[in-house]
Amino acid sequence: MVDEETKSEAAIREQAEKRVKERIGIWWTIGVWLFINVFMIVIWLLSGRGYPWFLWVLLGTSVGLFFSLWGYFSGQRSESRKERMVEKEMEKIKQGK
Repeated sequence: MVDEETKSEAAIREQAEKRVKERIGIWWTIGVWLFINVFMIVIWLLSGRGYPWFLWVLLGTSVGLFFSLWGYFSGQRSESRKERMVEKEMEKIKQGK
């Protein structure tokens, strides 16, 4: 009984660590996006405010941020997809395919 509880606790801890790692990754992504875009806007402001070229950088980095957030909030993260694929292959092996 104690061994099963330990395994269960270990599995829960592992899953919690994965979630925390993903959450930290999203915050890093947001932070990098913010830093890059603010830095580009400051350069544009200091260089004479001509053509707003920083909007192209903003657009490009925003696309990347969008897909990162989409993956995080939709549950389509690479780890969860990988886990589903592994489970599917395990079932095939069990069935002798």
